[in-house]
Amino acid sequence: MIRLLFIDDDTGAQKTLRMVLAGRCLVTAALTGEEGLRLLAETEIDLVLLDINLPDIDGLDVLERIVALPEPPPVVMLTAYREVRFVKQAIQTGAYDYIVKPYELKELEGTIRRAVQNAYAHRPDAGTPNAAIALERIIGESKAMHDLRRLLIRYGSSDAPVLIQGESGTGKELAARVLWALSPRQAACFVPVSCAAIPETLMESELFGSERGAFTGAVTRCGCFERAQGGTIFLDEIGEMTVSAQAKLLRVLEAKELIRVGGSRPVHLNLRVFSATNRNLKAALRENSFREDLYYRLGVLPVTLPPLRERKEDIPLLAACFLRTLSEKPQRLHPLAVDKLQTHSWPGNVRELKNVIERAALLAWGREIRARDLIFL
Repeated sequence: MIRLLFIDDDTGAQKTLRMVLAGRCLVTAALTGEEGLRLLAETEIDLVLLDINLPDIDGLDVLERIVALPEPPPVVMLTAYREVRFVKQAIQTGAYDYIVKPYELKELEGTIRRAVQNAYAHRPDAGTPNAAIALERIIGESKAMHDLRRLLIRYGSSDAPVLIQGESGTGKELAARVLWALSPRQAACFVPVSCAAIPETLMESELFGSERGAFTGAVTRCGCFERAQGGTIFLDEIGEMTVSAQAKLLRVLEAKELIRVGGSRPVHLNLRVFSATNRNLKAALRENSFREDLYYRLGVLPVTLPPLRERKEDIPLLAACFLRTLSEKPQRLHPLAVDKLQTHSWPGNVRELKNVIERAALLAWGREIRARDLIFL
């Protein structure tokens, strides 16, 4: 979600923009230039939307002070003026773009998105031009989600293995895909593998490939690791892998090469490894059901996703997002429905919330979802 600072003394415009961009942008409002500069110093901001006419300081002066910061966010100017002189001065001072009032909201949102994408593309730690779009998929404004976004940005530029841990339904594959989109390997493939869904007898051939005649029915084909060459492989539910399969995986990771089942020619690997589990792997180490050497090989860069019950302030944002994507008609949540959502314990986490919202959208008679429409299984 884009964090937007809107500096404008028009309270009506502030309210409209916050409502229109709900779920896509977190709008922080400032009615004066000084208040905007103070909020910018105290808050992490992705973009500043700045009106030229402010009650205390000229907008161009505010622009100069923003671009003088060590790592300034992009600034889009709002103006009622069409003079070339003003436009030239704003762009030369450092504004990303300008929009003439009255503006179309779709045009404004498009400019905001392009400005943030451009800013991330030129950050040394952002990885790719798609970084802003990728990070928007991590929905939430709680401290835990801000910390998660910062961590993913830092990990994106590395090529080290990442271990993502969290309860079922917290979005481990989503975090992996966002991390892939933030990385230099985002132009190559992302290959997800569910370790729990592969029978033990087929694990080696599924991961590392096979040669014709290696076993009954075997054909010559590459496995998941070869398909991920140049890109990223995501080993989901890694905690369900047997100790025997873990040993074979460890050997491949350490040697950075594999030999297909029934083959003799080594295949050198160039890929990044993400893995995920909902199990407590440290407890599994004590029980000898997970190899310690593999644990430390996979967990160079650890990520832990918080359960939904620990970030209940994000529930209204998530619910609004799901309503936009799941419902064919415009719908909103009644305040009592929001209260009911925030008092639930959410054992199924975000996946459970999505199911509850989809069910409520079908059960609600009108455009407002009420508490009685929320059914928990």
